[in-house]
Amino acid sequence: MKKITGFIIFLLISQFSLSQESVIQEKDISVLNQKIDSLKKVFATGNIPQFKSLPQTTGDYFDFKTSSPEVFIAALKKATPLDSLKKDFPNLQVDKELLVIKNNYQLNSGDKKLQIKSFDIKNSRGHKISLEYTDSLDRGNLKFYYSSYRPKGDSITSIRGFYLKDKFTQQEIPEKYSRWVNYTDIMVQPEEQIFYNSNTMPGYSLRDKNIDSVVDYYAKVTNKPELEKDGDWKAHRMELEQWEEKRGAYSDSLFKNDPEFKSLLSHALEYAEENKKSNGELEFFTARHISKKQALNLMRNNQQVGSCSFDNGPVNQQKRMASLAAEIPNWSVFIKSFLNVMNDNVSRVANSNIASNARSTYIEELLKLDLNLKDLLLGSSMRISDSKNEHYFSDGGKIGKAFASLDDTYKDQFEQSLEELIKDEELDSFNKLHFYNTLNNYHYFLEEGPRKERVKENIEHLGQVLPWEIRSRIENPHKELTDLLGDEKEALESFDILDSSIGSIYSYSYDGDCWMATIKDKEEENLLYDLTMPMEDGITPLSNFLAKREDLKKQIKKHPFINEIMEAETGIKLYLLFTEDRSFSKYNKRSLESIPVKLRETLNFENAISFYFSYPNRKSVRFILFENNQLLLLRLPKGYELPGYDFEALLSRTEKGFLSPTYHSYRLFDENGVMLN
Repeated sequence: MKKITGFIIFLLISQFSLSQESVIQEKDISVLNQKIDSLKKVFATGNIPQFKSLPQTTGDYFDFKTSSPEVFIAALKKATPLDSLKKDFPNLQVDKELLVIKNNYQLNSGDKKLQIKSFDIKNSRGHKISLEYTDSLDRGNLKFYYSSYRPKGDSITSIRGFYLKDKFTQQEIPEKYSRWVNYTDIMVQPEEQIFYNSNTMPGYSLRDKNIDSVVDYYAKVTNKPELEKDGDWKAHRMELEQWEEKRGAYSDSLFKNDPEFKSLLSHALEYAEENKKSNGELEFFTARHISKKQALNLMRNNQQVGSCSFDNGPVNQQKRMASLAAEIPNWSVFIKSFLNVMNDNVSRVANSNIASNARSTYIEELLKLDLNLKDLLLGSSMRISDSKNEHYFSDGGKIGKAFASLDDTYKDQFEQSLEELIKDEELDSFNKLHFYNTLNNYHYFLEEGPRKERVKENIEHLGQVLPWEIRSRIENPHKELTDLLGDEKEALESFDILDSSIGSIYSYSYDGDCWMATIKDKEEENLLYDLTMPMEDGITPLSNFLAKREDLKKQIKKHPFINEIMEAETGIKLYLLFTEDRSFSKYNKRSLESIPVKLRETLNFENAISFYFSYPNRKSVRFILFENNQLLLLRLPKGYELPGYDFEALLSRTEKGFLSPTYHSYRLFDENGVMLN
């Protein structure tokens, strides 16, 4: 079972290095360019439409949990500002001075929704609520929007929303950028959909004997490699690749010489077209031996859905569609499919940045065509109000990655255009933020060198000219937390704040809403504090930590064995953990469960200190320091050593895991480093 599971993981990961063949073949370039030339004439002779930004304003976000929602909502309607509610509702969270946008959208079911949202900026969270659309909600005079939710069987209602400082307004997109948007719309022809059933949620591709009969027959007569029990799945993967490379030659021979294969293919195609079903193998055989147009129609009736973020099936389908549409040619399907590949704009059950960032943008292929690449991609990246859902929107991160892979001429054009956009006083705040983030993504994917350093400096400069609601969170990455703590803001800022976040967590020390921060004394380098402060019944004040900080610090500093460990290797940092009002938290006794019962019964955890060492090689090792100065080592990475003790001496138990084993220690030491068990 483990070998099969590992094989599946290998298949998913290995897809990133496979299927890198060209999308656009040399023989198809001429006819594609003819279509581009005709569209250029339409662009040159037409008028430039007027586009508008998304409705936007500034406002505050609030989040509150209560068993009496009607009391809070009544108070909310009377309150100005929101801070005036904190006395009566101590667990009220308020995030101030946000850029807020409003957007109408429609679900596949046809239901209309109104979304209000703000954005992630540095350590500050983005927030959003979605409401059933009504004309009354779209009025310009509303001061606040909120949604409420109570889980079935629960007595607590969560209320989240936005309190607006001004009404939503839209700005006209300056003519220069409207030209880009118009160029994109003419070239992409967004009114035509790729998939015929794109207004319904696509389903998974399931086996169907009427279609799979030809696939199974082909696999049998061409001796498709099978993975034997306990076989080497890496070697099997190589055999499978070699077999797949011969698919064209194999199927050519079968179609010419094997009546059974030809009959099965004909039957499968007829059934697939009638029932609007398909799979990749049938599409390949159809395109190669019967009709490219029919094969493309099969694909357009069979939108693939990825089973996880690493599933490349949907993006490979769009690559095949783009390549086939280029051959036919079908420009509208070609360009949209290609842009979908570039933007990783496909349907999956789940997505992750790690998986998406590993995929190629294939932008070098578009260089083969006579397109104005900058205008096309920046026009598709411009955020506009699109009530008809016809504009093609690119992903800013993917556009940044794409330009980072091009030559210096394109890089210079891209950098200059984004700088002008961000500085343009006539452009709306949301687009400024969007292109500022695009520039950051571009910088991330640049190779190390002088250009990357220059772009970094320019990003810092451009951050200073952004609107206040954006700039304030760039200049103070921890603004959400400092605003939350209110009167304790100055006390928090007396520390170096290395990291902060606000949200709901599930950990060994605490479950629920909390604020978190990693801080250190300004004069300290190697002692840091990891704070987890609950917000369920009220916002836990920083003063809880400040009241105990000196005693905790003193106990750590005076411990001989801790000092010896830190001096044994350069670059070690000690992170002291603090939850609510103490260092060691026995929340739900979860943090005690792994400690052997006999040992646990001999220890007094009442005033214990929980901490971990962080090493330069990214290893981290957790300890508990007791009031009597005894020190307990918990889990340890393979090969870990302490002064006077090698790995084998520290190890007490090995636990097998799915990907790797876990090593347990639970060795107890006195203050001088003598092992006590």
